[in-house]
Amino acid sequence: MPNIIDQMEEHIFAAQLARLSRITGRNADTAFIQQMYRRVKEQYVKELKKRKIQLRALDGARLDEIVSYIFYYHLFHTSHLPPELVKKAEGDENYRTMLVRDVAVYIVINEHLNVEKISNTSEYSPEIAAYNMACSYSLYILGSFRGADRRMNGINNLFKKSMVTIKSVIHLLAAGNSCDAVILWRHLHELECVLIVLCTKGEGLFFRYIKHMEYFDMEGNPHAEELQQRLSEECKAFGVKERNAFINYGWLEYVDGFREGFGKEYRLNFKDGLQKIAGQSARHAAYASASKILHPSAWVVTIRDDKFYKFTVFELFRSLVNIVTQIKGYAVRYREFSVKPAECDGYARTIDGYLNMIARNNKIIAAKYAVK
Repeated sequence: MPNIIDQMEEHIFAAQLARLSRITGRNADTAFIQQMYRRVKEQYVKELKKRKIQLRALDGARLDEIVSYIFYYHLFHTSHLPPELVKKAEGDENYRTMLVRDVAVYIVINEHLNVEKISNTSEYSPEIAAYNMACSYSLYILGSFRGADRRMNGINNLFKKSMVTIKSVIHLLAAGNSCDAVILWRHLHELECVLIVLCTKGEGLFFRYIKHMEYFDMEGNPHAEELQQRLSEECKAFGVKERNAFINYGWLEYVDGFREGFGKEYRLNFKDGLQKIAGQSARHAAYASASKILHPSAWVVTIRDDKFYKFTVFELFRSLVNIVTQIKGYAVRYREFSVKPAECDGYARTIDGYLNMIARNNKIIAAKYAVK
């Protein structure tokens, strides 16, 4: 009879394998993964000794990490193969030896020889956890909508993309990559402006936007000649000489008031076009600052990482509030299409609670960095 430690290991192994199958939609042969797990554990120790690596307390690779390395290695090598070839690979000693050797080396190098960067925060820190919670809850609500309404589904996809992008930004912050987080926030701000305009500037604008997106896929398109002709006609009709500018922002011509102000108040660019029509001009200075670090420059090497962190945390909150505002209206409008209508009714109240948590955390961040 296995002792309690062995039983715990078996339970954790089974739970992790089930989790990996769930999140990938792929099933792996349990017996095969178990055999590889036992062999990788042995090879892992040999690799450590070979490199004379002395592990500190709690630094050893965890069971769930080892299983994950094995699972994804096997998935990468076999997911494109028919079942009979997968089975053949699993029984091939050459493949098994290669898997064990490679995975053991991956774990040793990635987990023990990597350079750990000191971060301003962590995935467990309250400000990161609160952002994660707001995004996860929003994605939960957005995932409840069903139906064939094109506008509902299209806007839903854009909302989901924005929430996933926010999660990516905070994961970069948690890992200590604040400069990269600023760059990704810049992309998020552009999406934020698109969502504000699509949700507030007219019912039919979304369909104009989707139709306009066809111009981005002309290369190799069987209807490329037809699209080129349509593009020329639209540019001529709107008096636009720069085709690239029209391809990027021409859909704004269908926003009420844009055409009348074109060349005066509005232009076909981000600053004087999309950002202005979205009512976000006051944030252009932040956007311009983020744009400066897209390419290596003195900014990247002279500005302290905590400055990028603070910048991102506060601008991210403004973006989240703007996007959530649009989701609130969406949840009300399409409530009948949700399989969780009661949850939609409570979305505004619940998400405001999460936003308040983030606002409180931001006050603490502001106080911390005020003294530096």
